Amino acid sequence: MDDSIRDSMNIEEARMYLGLAGDMQLRYESDTDRFTLFRFDPEEIVFDGTLTDWIAATRDNVIPESEQEFRKFCAELEMGMGAGMINQRIETHDSILKIKCSSVQDEKLGRMVYGVVKTDIRRAFGDIKYNRASDKDPMLDMLNKAAITEFAQRVIAQENCPTTYIIIFDLDHFKMVNDTYGHMFGDEVLITVTGIINKAVGNKGVVGRLGGDEIMIVTKDISDKAELRPIMREIRMTIEEEYAGKLDNISLTCSMGAAAFPDHGDSYKSVMQLADKMLYLAKEKGRNRYVIYTPEMHGELVQQHNDPGSSWSFSLGFDKIGIIQYMLENYLTGGVSSMEATFGNVGQNFGLSEILIIYEGGKVGFGWTPEGAIHNKKDLRWLHMDEEFMSGFDENNLFVVDWLNNLKDKYPRLQKKLAERDVQSALFYRLRYRGVDKGFIMFARLEQRQKWSEYELLALSTIAKIFELSIYK
Repeated sequence: MDDSIRDSMNIEEARMYLGLAGDMQLRYESDTDRFTLFRFDPEEIVFDGTLTDWIAATRDNVIPESEQEFRKFCAELEMGMGAGMINQRIETHDSILKIKCSSVQDEKLGRMVYGVVKTDIRRAFGDIKYNRASDKDPMLDMLNKAAITEFAQRVIAQENCPTTYIIIFDLDHFKMVNDTYGHMFGDEVLITVTGIINKAVGNKGVVGRLGGDEIMIVTKDISDKAELRPIMREIRMTIEEEYAGKLDNISLTCSMGAAAFPDHGDSYKSVMQLADKMLYLAKEKGRNRYVIYTPEMHGELVQQHNDPGSSWSFSLGFDKIGIIQYMLENYLTGGVSSMEATFGNVGQNFGLSEILIIYEGGKVGFGWTPEGAIHNKKDLRWLHMDEEFMSGFDENNLFVVDWLNNLKDKYPRLQKKLAERDVQSALFYRLRYRGVDKGFIMFARLEQRQKWSEYELLALSTIAKIFELSIYK
């Protein structure tokens, strides 16, 4: 990590960021007292220094009623937490911090703590209105991710909340539009689509952008599917008609999934997950359609997905925060976990073209591409852990390839093998057990890059480290 980033993060800035940050990741090295907070939306390293400095930056902002919890949490961190999971809720004058951590022993780094920090900004409940500029998406006429998520949660948290549908919207083949016509045209498409959605929803709901072309709609005063279907139908048909025949070899349509509170789930999270699964089902059925969750039709499929032995696959719909939280809750605690779901979501959220987990002898234990996952493919022994390749790893067990051409002098064999797979940039993480090299994980992209960002290096290495600890603990 650049020293300039670390040096610029003084105590006052840390205190300011604590009040502004949303969901964050926590990482603490007990032996060195290094404490890091980072988040992805926007990508940002919130704090990187010692735990002592973070405690000093935070202490004065903790409300008196929460001081005991704060001191207990800091003491547990300083002692490396021992084993297992810890949940903590700390209230500050600006926000409520919900912290979930897991502690593991690393052979090289000592006691490591990984965690997820969810921040709820403290606001008066009252009427649920969002008129501030900070609640709006900077480009589209709708709320941003933080505001629409909070809106949905607060609506559902109301006493005697009426039937409320959550709709997850996604444009079909939007990446192809951006790749073919450029991002400026893609932005024009999003602006046009926003107008279509807002007109169809009207005063029957609130619209917000989750990221990219993914949009959430939270309904108001819609009690059943009969009232919901005309709105979803109008959105689908209007977008299809708007772009019919206008784009060369690209069918720009939309897919939507919906579920209702309290009819289909007892919390925001459960309803959101169902809506996301229905979106995936709409994509699986051929796109350009909407699917509203119906227990009689979809209940068995959802239950089948929840069965770890099932071959039927739903996308779990994780964002970058959710991926690491899922791994914390499953990989490090011995819970049920799915390689395909986990690394599939890693690949999708980080825009990767391929992920490979390769063990001794070049055997591919697991692989993922946007087309699907592979397991134990012996015929893909394309790269062995020879001396040339292993010399590229640094003290953090990372081998960073920012651009394929950078390899031609020192790593010609690796350059050739990556070129055969059309890989232009890659990040390798070395898997080790008791000081012995056991394999590596490759995260790859097809497009040329100047440099992997600090945020990507930190996040992907954390994901790889959790996986390594889970298989060799």
